[in-house]
Amino acid sequence: MITECYARSAGIRKITPAMVAARTTAEALPLQAVEMSDLYRYLRQGRSILGLTCQQTELLCYLIAFTQPADWSGEDDVLPVSTASNLDIQQRFDLGRTRVKTLLRELAEAGWLLYRDSPNGQRYRRSGPFAPRGQQAYGFDLSPLARRFEDLERAAQTALWRQQEGRRLHREVTMIARTIYALFQTADEAGLTVKDRQQILARTSALVGQRGTDRDPQWLDPICQELRQLHDQLERDISYLQEVEHQPEETKASSLLSVKSDPMGSPERPQYTNTNPSTLAKATVKADGFAENCIEATRSRPSSSSRVTEHQAPPPSAADPLRGFRAKPTFVLHIAPIFRQYCSSDKPAETQIIQAALYACEQLGISRHAWAQGQAVFGDYPNAVVIAAIAARTDAGEVRSPGGLLRAMISRYLSGQLALDRTLYGLAEKLKNGPTVVQ
Repeated sequence: MITECYARSAGIRKITPAMVAARTTAEALPLQAVEMSDLYRYLRQGRSILGLTCQQTELLCYLIAFTQPADWSGEDDVLPVSTASNLDIQQRFDLGRTRVKTLLRELAEAGWLLYRDSPNGQRYRRSGPFAPRGQQAYGFDLSPLARRFEDLERAAQTALWRQQEGRRLHREVTMIARTIYALFQTADEAGLTVKDRQQILARTSALVGQRGTDRDPQWLDPICQELRQLHDQLERDISYLQEVEHQPEETKASSLLSVKSDPMGSPERPQYTNTNPSTLAKATVKADGFAENCIEATRSRPSSSSRVTEHQAPPPSAADPLRGFRAKPTFVLHIAPIFRQYCSSDKPAETQIIQAALYACEQLGISRHAWAQGQAVFGDYPNAVVIAAIAARTDAGEVRSPGGLLRAMISRYLSGQLALDRTLYGLAEKLKNGPTVVQ
């Protein structure tokens, strides 16, 4: 009796079930006309989102280089087929034959390329006057890249967003930690004893250490949220201690006693909740007007050594620091491009400009003490406009000490000699004469 059996012939490629499923899925999608440059860019930008390794990405880009722009026209009878041999790939990437075959099989099973084998097992392309170009080419069919082009584009955009968001969160961790340290320094100068001081400092240092050099938003976002909670708790504690400090001795003793007996306070006393964040951003201003360390401000205590006191109120003629100039947020972004990296849109709100001004002070070398002094004198948004004008003049090479200029402008404003509107009109005129027009 003769038994018939099947044995795989030598030289015949092994087809796995994953390859069959990938081919079926890829051929069900329509072909699109794409540019080779877009394929290079999207593959390299979004490879982590697509699940490709560096070797796989560079191998796909190398195979694309063996095609022509006309192969990516999106026509059904023209397919982008790469005729690169295994030897070419080995020499290009300095890999062994087995590793090259493994990489190609992984890409085929993932659906990024299709095998298009010739009858003799060779990879080649023949051009004829009547037959379509794609039907005469044998090798690696890269049409799945054109069929999944939208996936490539979305992956590149997602990877770019993650990169930008990771950088922003990485900076925000540093800024919040510095603010917490500055709040403790302000409390020490005011003679206030904050509860759980060591625990908050230790936890802040631990969170900053966990940040490391990572830029993953999924890792950094919980760290930022916990740091914000510590910051808000510290601000509430300092505000309450300052409120108690201003009370008479009898009321102060009863308040402290109620806190010790009941953390929620006395039932006869309403719970204190500060809803004005700007008052927490005012620092105690020393007589000499200089500070070496960045000091995040809490509400300033009335003192005989304060430079900004009630009897030194701005003169009536200079009540508005801008003197009628309409400095919209878009104008601020035009004169101070340094603010753009801290704003989420091209048309930010005034609150975003105020926050961006605080971050820009770190790059300009303006101390937190000087920023808080300007905020107490000018106001929240006018102070941001002043810092934007200083940043514009610094970029033009006209200012050597931005912090010294800010203090000088504060002094001139208090004496009624500051003409900030002239500076802003001059910056607007420069923008009109330049490539960017102020809207």
